[in-house]
Amino acid sequence: MELSPEWVVGFVDGEGCFLVSIVEQPEDKVQYKVLAEFAVVQHRRDVQVLQALKRFFKGGVVRVNHDDRLCFRVRKLETLVQVCSFFQRYPLKTKKQVDFVKFRKVIAVMDSGEHLTIDGLRKVIGLAKSMIHADASRFQNVLASLGEG
Repeated sequence: MELSPEWVVGFVDGEGCFLVSIVEQPEDKVQYKVLAEFAVVQHRRDVQVLQALKRFFKGGVVRVNHDDRLCFRVRKLETLVQVCSFFQRYPLKTKKQVDFVKFRKVIAVMDSGEHLTIDGLRKVIGLAKSMIHADASRFQNVLASLGEG
């Protein structure tokens, strides 16, 4: 299955999401780790579409998500940079574009290594806390632990 850039944009507009989360990582300098993910979930009968997306973006994995659903996920920073580059060239058409712009900025912070500092972590939280799938209370707890309650 060959995918055109325009088809990918339309499909991701309807089925994809951009996620940013923060997890405790006591051994890290800032004690938190930033996790960024681009994901598309489909019923297992459409696994070929997820595999085609994996080939299209030259990375990511296809795994069981829940019950009869599978997920194409990209978490590797190098591949996320490529995903962002694609969606900069071929912008999303729905309000998902707003989340993508924030996500792209988070990826830039991560790509520079700035997320490994307290200020960089604050910047990531500032960008991510208003995204559609944001765990706002989790971000508030992290900020509180950084003394920004």
